[in-house]
Amino acid sequence: PDGKATGANVEILRAILEPLGIKQIETPITDFGSLVPGLAAGRFDLIGAGLFINPNRCKVIAFSNPVTRSGGAFIVKTGNPLNLHSLKDVASNAKVRLATQPGSNQVQEAKDSGIANGNVVLFDKDTEALAALQAGRVDVVYFPDAEVISLIKKANSPDIERALPFEQIPDASGKPGWNYHAYGLPKNDPAFEQAFNEQLAKLRASGELLKILQKYGYTENELADPAITAAQRCNP
Repeated sequence: PDGKATGANVEILRAILEPLGIKQIETPITDFGSLVPGLAAGRFDLIGAGLFINPNRCKVIAFSNPVTRSGGAFIVKTGNPLNLHSLKDVASNAKVRLATQPGSNQVQEAKDSGIANGNVVLFDKDTEALAALQAGRVDVVYFPDAEVISLIKKANSPDIERALPFEQIPDASGKPGWNYHAYGLPKNDPAFEQAFNEQLAKLRASGELLKILQKYGYTENELADPAITAAQRCNP
């Protein structure tokens, strides 16, 4: 409202930079697609949006160690009456109808997990999928976790909840297939990168990182495993 960027990413960034003596953060709003080229060209000093760490981006910019992770998540009726905690659970019950959006990764993931096409119900809007769950036309809604957090917050309804725990679909190596979010840092400043990562580790160890995230509806489930580093994600 006052022209300042807000949100979990910015608040965490301030908490990391202030101990390093950086009190003033300017946040020019820019298109998502120009973030990485802009940082690489020196048009700004770092990327404050949570970017997925991927090897292609690692070629042109550096990344902090992961801050949060994201995957898929389920919304179910309160009490999770069908006990759904994974796509496998849905696939093993021929009566369960799963709602998601057309063209999303979730459609392919449902298919790969063995859920019959006839049991996947597609809605153009996530709010329509949620309404179908509340009306009993579907049994579970499957979206990326950030979308699930936001939908549940907006709906503010006692009838629905997030299904926890939730088993992520495995990646090629058989481990849970999380995406890891981090801050984009300049490629040519290893000292800053190290100082940034040290402050991030302190913020995490003190519990402050989780506290900030919880203010925005995140849970411990979204915290990245501290053993996972940017270097590992850049060279999988």
